[in-house]
Amino acid sequence: MLASRVCRRLLAGAAGSTTAGAAVLPPWRRYVATSAASAAAASAQPPAGESPKAALVIIGDEVLAGSITDTNTPWLAKLLHSRGVDLIRVTYIPDSRDTIKEAVLDSRRRVGPGGVVFTSGGIGPTHDDVTYEAIAEAMGVTLQLHEPTVARMRESYAARGMELNEARLRMATLPNPAEVLFTEGLWVPLVNVGGVYILPGIPRLFQAMVSANQERFTGVAFTEQQLYTHTGESFLAKELTAVAVKHPKVSIGSYPNTAADADSTYKVKLAFTSRDAEALAAAVAGVKAALGDIFINYTPPAASAGK
Repeated sequence: MLASRVCRRLLAGAAGSTTAGAAVLPPWRRYVATSAASAAAASAQPPAGESPKAALVIIGDEVLAGSITDTNTPWLAKLLHSRGVDLIRVTYIPDSRDTIKEAVLDSRRRVGPGGVVFTSGGIGPTHDDVTYEAIAEAMGVTLQLHEPTVARMRESYAARGMELNEARLRMATLPNPAEVLFTEGLWVPLVNVGGVYILPGIPRLFQAMVSANQERFTGVAFTEQQLYTHTGESFLAKELTAVAVKHPKVSIGSYPNTAADADSTYKVKLAFTSRDAEALAAAVAGVKAALGDIFINYTPPAASAGK
């Protein structure tokens, strides 16, 4: 496999230089071969007046087969929303180099300038872990053994009485040039290639690494408000549609309560979300005026506040 050949060449000291690799990049990819700091700064700046968009690519045959349950998506969605970042797309794909390339490039196109793409999975030591290779090819950069990662790996493995071998060194063979970020207590690197953040699929690691760098992912904060009612959705639809059309800056969601205690709590929750507090207040007032005195005082339990 390509990664194995690359790793052997790197271990033998035969890897090509970064400069030589960057010189042959097609024009639309050459910006990736700038300094890591420049690439990070460029990816962190959305167009003026806009909040950044984000996309997530979940990689793994085991996810698609239902062998494991993806918990990274809901966790990341909540974090990004709380930080004012719009998660606009989540893609589930197999451990296929070509498919990963296509998904990453499509996601980058969709998030646009200043957007970020997260990938989850496919950076382990086995033959089907091809994420680093695929993203390096997609972004027009090379693969290179990253010595600071090797040093952290060596310390971590030595503490467990284990040695580095070729398979394990594949996990330190990273796209280059790239920005490499470390999380306290972990040897696994967070690699940023032109706004594509490459992460492991293990939830504990994924969440720790994103959390440690969450200040990078910030947009205009959302304002939110909820209304609760015992009236069914079908009786609300016409008026909600009219208010939604009148207030395009406000997202209005209608969510039926399917819990067993719906009759004693509420039947429908209306959720209002906007980055414009005045527009949100106007939309809430419009719904109340259109539907009349049907809303109840209800405070969800703390454990269910995110539902």
